[in-house]
Amino acid sequence: MNFKEFRLKELLKQIKKDSKVLNENEKVTILNKRYILKQLVGTGGLCDVYKADDIYDLHFNKESKIVAKIPNENLKSYKDIDSLLYSEYTFLKKLNHKNIVKVLDFGIDKKSNMPYIILEYIEGKLLKDIPFFEMSNKFKLNILKTLVSLVEYIHSNNIIHADINPSNIIIDKNNNLTLIDFGISKSINTQENIELDYTKVKAYNPKYCAPELLDNQLPSIQSDNFSVASICFEIFTTNCIEKANEKIILNNFEKIPFLLKKWFRDNLSYKKYDRTVNKSDIYNKIVKFFYFN
Repeated sequence: MNFKEFRLKELLKQIKKDSKVLNENEKVTILNKRYILKQLVGTGGLCDVYKADDIYDLHFNKESKIVAKIPNENLKSYKDIDSLLYSEYTFLKKLNHKNIVKVLDFGIDKKSNMPYIILEYIEGKLLKDIPFFEMSNKFKLNILKTLVSLVEYIHSNNIIHADINPSNIIIDKNNNLTLIDFGISKSINTQENIELDYTKVKAYNPKYCAPELLDNQLPSIQSDNFSVASICFEIFTTNCIEKANEKIILNNFEKIPFLLKKWFRDNLSYKKYDRTVNKSDIYNKIVKFFYFN
């Protein structure tokens, strides 16, 4: 047995030993003797996200740049919990975009029967933690342009994200945007779905979701479009749509670039089918904005 084989064997022994102790306390910190959960880095309505180490990375003295997503207490009683996480895994495997988080693995822990997915770790800040009033117009327009491009790409793959909000967007040190958390996403072709009872699992962020979702309608292309417009309206005006009445919204349209006003009006409409996202149209308007300013 060479040194590497010996070291891997010792790591597995230690993990087995640790697993027994943790299981006695009904707490899982090691998944399938491979992924070691470290600090909690994110929590949502359905799942918790932990920075993690892969023992194979440790074996080869590599840094693990991964996170593990596991169900939280709100979801543990849900009967299709494994199907729900597997659904997110399959959606993310289908998508290949530089602004969408990469998924690496799916599994069900043999000791705890807990499903999990392993994702790349994205270094940065959540959009919700960045003061909008400090952003330059260029940065704001880049967020709009990127989100419009993203939803068009996601929808072209027959997927609806269903929960686009500033808590699910990471901005890195170079101001690049990454969309995360496809946990309640659905297929446009509902026959392919693992159906989630959206009325029981309150996973939406009411500040940014379309009004029809609060009336228990299913997510749609149009509800994703509303979420993008809602986020960008707040970025440009520092006013949240949820808390703004019609007068406040109209007054704050003065802060929206003129060429984009109609796009915002259409996509913030309570009439679902008024909403449309057109990447080339937005790109052209942004180019014109910089040309004339």
